[in-house]
Amino acid sequence: MTGANVHCAMADDLDTDDGSWILALEGALQEQCSLHDLRLICRSKSIPDSMRGQVWYRLLGSSTGSPADGLERFNEIFDLANQSKLREDCKIFVEKLDNEEEDKVSILSDLESLVTHYCKTRHINYDPNNGWMHILTPLVSLKLPKNELYSYFNAILDSYIPRQCHFNGVAMHLFRLLLLYHEPELCSFLDSHKIAPNLYTQKWFLSLFAASSNLQAVLALWDYYFIRGDPFLIFFLSLVLVINAKDEIMAHKGEKEKILETIAELPQQMEAGDIHDFCSLAVLYSAQTPFSYKRDYHQALFGEDASDERMDLLVLSQALCLPVSVQELLVSCHLLNPPTKSDAESRALRFFLVDCRPAEQYNAGHLPTAFHLDSNLMLTEPQAFSVAVQALLSSQKQSIAAQSAAGGEHLVFFGSGREAEDQYVHMVVAFFLQRHVQFVGLVQGGFSAVHQALVAAQIENGVVATSVSIEPVGLVDHNPSLCLVCTVNKSEESPTAAGKSNAQGTPQHATGSSSSSSNKTDFFGRMRSKSAVVKDKLLDYIVNPISAGDNEPTPKSKSKENPSTGGKSKGAGKLYRNIAPVFSIDDDQDGDDPTFEGSSEREADAPNQELVAISSWLKRPDVINSFRCHEVKESGHAFPSYLLITPSHLYALREIEDRPGFARISVNRSLSSIMKITSKKRHPEFITFKYGNIKGEETIIVDLDRFVVPQAGDAVKLVKLQLFNNSSAANANS
Repeated sequence: MTGANVHCAMADDLDTDDGSWILALEGALQEQCSLHDLRLICRSKSIPDSMRGQVWYRLLGSSTGSPADGLERFNEIFDLANQSKLREDCKIFVEKLDNEEEDKVSILSDLESLVTHYCKTRHINYDPNNGWMHILTPLVSLKLPKNELYSYFNAILDSYIPRQCHFNGVAMHLFRLLLLYHEPELCSFLDSHKIAPNLYTQKWFLSLFAASSNLQAVLALWDYYFIRGDPFLIFFLSLVLVINAKDEIMAHKGEKEKILETIAELPQQMEAGDIHDFCSLAVLYSAQTPFSYKRDYHQALFGEDASDERMDLLVLSQALCLPVSVQELLVSCHLLNPPTKSDAESRALRFFLVDCRPAEQYNAGHLPTAFHLDSNLMLTEPQAFSVAVQALLSSQKQSIAAQSAAGGEHLVFFGSGREAEDQYVHMVVAFFLQRHVQFVGLVQGGFSAVHQALVAAQIENGVVATSVSIEPVGLVDHNPSLCLVCTVNKSEESPTAAGKSNAQGTPQHATGSSSSSSNKTDFFGRMRSKSAVVKDKLLDYIVNPISAGDNEPTPKSKSKENPSTGGKSKGAGKLYRNIAPVFSIDDDQDGDDPTFEGSSEREADAPNQELVAISSWLKRPDVINSFRCHEVKESGHAFPSYLLITPSHLYALREIEDRPGFARISVNRSLSSIMKITSKKRHPEFITFKYGNIKGEETIIVDLDRFVVPQAGDAVKLVKLQLFNNSSAANANS
């Protein structure tokens, strides 16, 4: 038995001898044991004050920087752009210490030198709000030599403080998606109050809670943090705080400042004795989360190369829910081996797979445990979709109870990987999120990525030498002649093929004639090629308050020459004191609809649409509230957008895919032009604003806008309130 093993065995006797693990720790430090053994000895324990400096040095030693970065290289020139502010903050810091006056002078000099040197070596300016002074507080309490103090400070900032903790930063988007995954109701509540994660987590993230908790609690927390060595732990510590305070937070509905005050007070209540339970809960939440995000975003948050931050930000800012990689999905299905030993050890989640592709694609090949839920049913056959959802939930419950291979609490949805079709998959996911279903994830790249990963695994294992005409091992009922991915792959290899595919296997728009098989199975291609009647049925479901299957004509089929069928709005055609326009909320039971004279459908961003910064518009003083949504066009395409409501206008900011943070104003409507707002009882998130004017007792609709708004009820209530206020003001002035 080696010395390190002896020390680890001694540490395991903690329950019978409280001092044994400390003896083991002393011996391990003297023998320079491995980090693995050191972590085993210190696991779940608070390190004694006398040994904390040594233990932290070992735990942080792998990231303390090269000698070239050391403080001994500082040239003693204090010439930062805001050097005076740094010196002032250092003085304030030192004045709070209990040290002797002579010690304070030395500490002040060391702190200013340390921070100045760090800024110069990193080519950055000092920011008073970056949390550095708070990070230095626990480190100064260790009474380290200034060179060691710099090494610890350097290591913590480089390895444990995430980048982009500002509004619209990668860290904040990831935290929101994690909150949405574990507690969708609370996430929706905070979103509705316009409380972005940076408003309450930024201090926590930038200081590892040192800015918000007492010193003894922070020291115990950092013991656990460095022993575990997981930089993402801060995300789950923050999750535990807000989720455990859910009831208290939601009790302050409508009180944004009170909510923020309540959240800010949470870390202040922590004591050193609470740390073990606090961290254990955080580790549990981490274990109950798909681990794809760690591999995908570690570089952007904690790595040295930040060149991909823009792309990571784009992906996360537009993510509907937590992304799950194809590799993690296939590992959970035992179709791929874990890429690393740590992944194999941490793999504890079981997914319930939901394949949302059209039926013909599913029947041409699918994963063996996947439940089929055709996303097209949501619009074309809502009643059948409702039945399918109930069957899905029942099947999930039964498979979990039976401990079958298909069972899992974590719902993972995937589509074809083709952008047009997957717009409806996103609507299905939004359907579940709106109902506050926990553990909802979406597979990146869809079935196309699944197919390619299985083929790539066979090539890597030497089973085949090329990806052409390979039968992907692991798929059920795979038919290469009908499989879209196989069809695309074949067309790529053909020198006469008109269409190409991108790296994800998603077919790009062909310039010539494309594969006939692809055309036959492309849902949206078929929808566009069908008669106007089919197109009107799709439009009718999204726009009009007529039940599916009714024989009533759609707005476009109503004749303007026949006012009895299309010219009147039932019981709502008259103005109130000749001031307010007609306003009503329709549902599936109401069969009346006003005349529709035209549509100004805007399928793509037009050059004349104003380009704006989203953040500046959201902060405009006249914006009462904003709602994340999708603007839905007649073709079925849905564009990620923001719906903004002011006292006089309704705006939609359509996000620009290749310019994160910017949008075009796709909708600019006066509230007074709203004649009607319609929605579906079964899918209230689909709302339509109809605009027009009144001619006598006749309501003439001249235009409309359609949206999928998760908080549709709140949005409609707010519009209605503004219309009422505007009407009251007009009446008072008349």
